[in-house]
Amino acid sequence: MSYQLIKLIVYIVSIVLAMYGLSCFHYENFILKGKIRQFYLLYIMLSVVLGYMFASFILEFMTIHL
Repeated sequence: MSYQLIKLIVYIVSIVLAMYGLSCFHYENFILKGKIRQFYLLYIMLSVVLGYMFASFILEFMTIHL
């Protein structure tokens, strides 16, 4: 496998793990009535940011020799 494909897989897995990790919080108390779309946009953005940071950390400290 090429390094680019491995990076893509690591990024996707990290984003999915971030979504799974963020799902443990109860957001119902903080969502304003009628603002569900904005909440889901924020949720996706937070998942992508956390997943990207985690994947960058993993790829930085793990050397992959092909």
